[in-house]
Amino acid sequence: MDEQIRRLNEYVYMKYVDGVRVDDLDEPAASEQLEAFYSRPENASDAECVYLGILAFELGYEIEERQEEFFRRSKKWLERHRALTEDSWDAVDDRILDLDEFFAEHGLEVEEDEDLQQAMAPVVVEEIEDHGKMMLVPGGAFLFGAANERVTLPGFYIDKYPVTNREYEAFCRATGYRFPKYWSEARFKEPLAPVVGVSFADAQKYARWVGKQLPSEEQWEKACRGVDGRLFPWGEEDVTDELACFGRDAAEGSTSPVVDHPNGESPYGVGEMAGNVWEWTQTSSTDVETVHIIKGGCYNDPPELLRGAVRLDAVPKDKFETIGFRCVKSA
Repeated sequence: MDEQIRRLNEYVYMKYVDGVRVDDLDEPAASEQLEAFYSRPENASDAECVYLGILAFELGYEIEERQEEFFRRSKKWLERHRALTEDSWDAVDDRILDLDEFFAEHGLEVEEDEDLQQAMAPVVVEEIEDHGKMMLVPGGAFLFGAANERVTLPGFYIDKYPVTNREYEAFCRATGYRFPKYWSEARFKEPLAPVVGVSFADAQKYARWVGKQLPSEEQWEKACRGVDGRLFPWGEEDVTDELACFGRDAAEGSTSPVVDHPNGESPYGVGEMAGNVWEWTQTSSTDVETVHIIKGGCYNDPPELLRGAVRLDAVPKDKFETIGFRCVKSA
């Protein structure tokens, strides 16, 4: 993507989605620039057009004499994003509801997006060879959780490493799906580092695209701890920089390439199950709200959080720089 367009998208996200105070720019001019970019045939399937839709929506309230024009443009691009991603996002859904109400109140008809069919056509790209090497975890009993409960699972395959930026980029470019939240941040951009800033739904969509699924907590933990209830993937030995990515500064530290810690692999040859990024699992629980279990610890955590039995809760819509994922499939 053009670097100027990327910067404009980031501006819209920070100001109108995250609510961050930013230096204002000429927003009508930015809107025209984004419109010209996303109207090109080669960019028809780019789901990042959502930021044009959001900006046009806000301009409709800022420039009342052009409100209908901006609202029509907003509706087109927000609906295109929704069709491309088949995803629910409050930043989009809430604005579309407001737009529908505006058009209904004023008795206005909304034009169809004539280019949507072209936008939905599949995009052919060079694919990643295997979308992650997978390791076999045989069926049988193992010791699960802090209490070392005996649990039995059928055999399954699990990605050797968390999904990387390189692999996730191929998914986004092939499907037109939006890029992750921290995609342009330098400390998380290394191609072989695990992708971060993805919600549970984002991770699920990638997994389905490659014909896999997210692991259950039990699957993840067996792949990490083997059958003997060890503390860490490699055994009982204390955590060191040779074994895992951990203990880095939360504000300035970064993830590391997934191939950097071969000595930290689990009994099944699975890497990066301690540190670097927490990982989504399918396992959920509901108290006040539904949460999903995440496992593994991250680049800025202390050693005790890297233990295989440790579990934290995350809200499905969370898109933190500390959470990534890997996939499994049946053996």
